[in-house]
Amino acid sequence: MEAILQFFRGRPEWRATALLAGSLVWLVGFFLFPLAYLLAVSFAERSSYGTIEWTLRLANYLRAIQPLYLEIYWRSFWIALLTTLLCALLGYPVAYYLAMHVTPRWKSTLLILVVIPFWTSFLIRTYAWMVILRSEGVINTLLLDLHLLHQPLRLLYTPLAVFIGLVYGELPFMILPLYAVLQKLDPALLEAASDLGAGRAQTFWRVTLPLSAPGLAAGSILVSIASLGAFITPDLLGGARSMMVGNLIQNQFAVARDQPFGSAVAFLLTLVVLILLLAGLRRAGKTTSEIL
Repeated sequence: MEAILQFFRGRPEWRATALLAGSLVWLVGFFLFPLAYLLAVSFAERSSYGTIEWTLRLANYLRAIQPLYLEIYWRSFWIALLTTLLCALLGYPVAYYLAMHVTPRWKSTLLILVVIPFWTSFLIRTYAWMVILRSEGVINTLLLDLHLLHQPLRLLYTPLAVFIGLVYGELPFMILPLYAVLQKLDPALLEAASDLGAGRAQTFWRVTLPLSAPGLAAGSILVSIASLGAFITPDLLGGARSMMVGNLIQNQFAVARDQPFGSAVAFLLTLVVLILLLAGLRRAGKTTSEIL
C-alpha cells in the first residue's frame, strides 16, 4: 500500500486520473450505458409475448406523437409550468426573508425546517395528502363541521390535487437556490440604491430581483424538470384522468410491458427537457452578463 501511495505522489497526473476513474466508471456504467441501451430499445419492437424484437424502426416515435399522447404531454407541461410559477411566488418571499431579515442565530434552524420534509419518504408524504384531500379527509371534515359546506368537495383525483402535491414536493427546490443567491447579495448595493433615492419597492425591482435571477432560474429548472417527470403524485392524487408523461412511461414498462414504446417516450421527454435546460441556462447566463 505504501508503495502505491508513493507511486501516485511522484506522478500528480496519475493521481488525478485515479481520482476521476471511479466517477467515470460510475457515470458510464450506471448512466451512459443504460441510456444507450434504452436508445437501442426505442427502435426495437414489442413481440406478442412482451419481449423485445430487435429491429431498426421509427414506429415507436411516430406512435408517441399521436393525438392521444400529445394530450398527455400538454397536460404535463401546463401542470409543470403552473407548479414552477407558484413555487416561485411562494418560495421567493421565504428565501428573501431567510437571507435578508433572519438573524444568523435562527437561519440554520429555519433552513432545517425547509428541508425537513426530505427526511420522510415522498411516498408517505403523498399518502398523507390523500388523507387530507379525500371526501372524509381533514379539509372536508373541517368545512362540514363549520357548516360551510353541505356536502364534501371532490378534491382527490383531480388536477388540483396533483397541482397541490407537486407544489408541496418541489417547493424546497425553489427556496434553496434562491436563498443561496440572496444571502450573497452585497448590502452596499441596497444602501447605494437607497442613497440615490430609490424606495423599497424600486430597490427590489431594480436591484434585488435582477441580481437574484440566477437563483430563480436554477430553482425554476429544478422544479420544472422534476414536475415533468413526476409519476407518484399524479398516480396517487390524480388518478387515471390526470395521467402525466411520467405515468405513461411507467405504465409502458410495468403494466403494458411495451419497453420499446416506453423508451421512445422517455427519450422524447429527455430531448424536450434538455432543450428547456439549455434555454434556461442560456437565459440565466445572458441575464447575469447584463447585470455584470
